[in-house]
Amino acid sequence: MEIRTFQSANEVAKEAANYIADRIRENLTKKGFFTMAISGGRTPWEMIKELANEDLEWEKVFLFQVDERVAPDGHADRNLTQLFNTIQDTKLMTRLNIFPMHVIAEDLDQACQDYADNIQRITETGKLDLVHLGMGSDGHTASLIPGDEVLEILDKNVALTGNPYQGRQRMTLTYPLINDAEKILWVVTGEEKAEMLERLLLKDTSIPAGKINQTHAILLTEESAAVKIC
Repeated sequence: MEIRTFQSANEVAKEAANYIADRIRENLTKKGFFTMAISGGRTPWEMIKELANEDLEWEKVFLFQVDERVAPDGHADRNLTQLFNTIQDTKLMTRLNIFPMHVIAEDLDQACQDYADNIQRITETGKLDLVHLGMGSDGHTASLIPGDEVLEILDKNVALTGNPYQGRQRMTLTYPLINDAEKILWVVTGEEKAEMLERLLLKDTSIPAGKINQTHAILLTEESAAVKIC
């Protein structure tokens, strides 16, 4: 895995936006469209703001969610709410193709299958061009939570967590789909992530993040998170 370390989280966000923009241009030239999945949590929103400044053919970009909390539309807990708040005054609000996880569906298992089908249909190959991941201080990534039965699901590309995590059940992309992505972009900031970041790079499979394929991955981090790997 390629590693790039910066002095601040703001610099990481700018570099992440630049990296995604380069991958968009590359894929638009190669095949005419680009597919990516973005995680929630605290890390992506500054990255998205920076990305919105790029002059790109956004109509040819398809954005999926890596994970989402089961909560009502517009709820502050929803990653989609945070995404819309971030892009509401930018060109992305009307030009980007956004595919929300349907976490208010009556049949959430069917909603998972429908979401997986949408990814298959849009990507044509079943492979996302880029998956953006963060990591929690407990080693979780996406909503692949330590000790949860979702970690064992290998026959579905989208699934539900077995138990609530931080008060909410989640819908998440699973290992097979994430690990099959053309590129995986890790964005990890904060000194509380230092131990888990070290374990990630050691491919420690006792934490969920350690089971992610590192062959086509890049890590963007900042100095306080990288103290154990420098």
